[in-house]
Amino acid sequence: MANPLRLSLRKPHRPKASLCKSCLALALLAVAGCGANSNMMDQMMNSNRVLQSMTVAPATADGQNFMNGQVAFTAMGTFSKPPSPAMVNFMAPFSGGWSVSNQNMATIDQNGMAQCVHGAVGTVTVTAQASSNAAGPGAMSTAVNATATLTCP
Repeated sequence: MANPLRLSLRKPHRPKASLCKSCLALALLAVAGCGANSNMMDQMMNSNRVLQSMTVAPATADGQNFMNGQVAFTAMGTFSKPPSPAMVNFMAPFSGGWSVSNQNMATIDQNGMAQCVHGAVGTVTVTAQASSNAAGPGAMSTAVNATATLTCP
């Protein structure tokens, strides 16, 4: 006589808890890594955008009209591709920064915060300068400048 068909009543295979925890940890690292690479993503998105011109705001400022004589300057750029106009953040590929014409009269940090030196009287030129990120083979990136004036009491 033939063997009767036997049914198995074994429990279905389930992954061990440690394997599930490992998968969860890898997923969390991948998500966390997305934020850490946001600069890389910004660079990739900007790689084909060319900075064509820039303006600085405010165009003129009187240090005595601002709290503690500190004036926050910002640079807005016109780009070859959207978004345009947009703030220039002075990060690759649009590297650059801020300067003043006379550091004995005023100082400025890399965030655009200017302040008159105590006792200084006169006007200084505030300059924002950034790389244009010229695209294409053989293209040379040039500097794009914009200026404003700061009057110190």
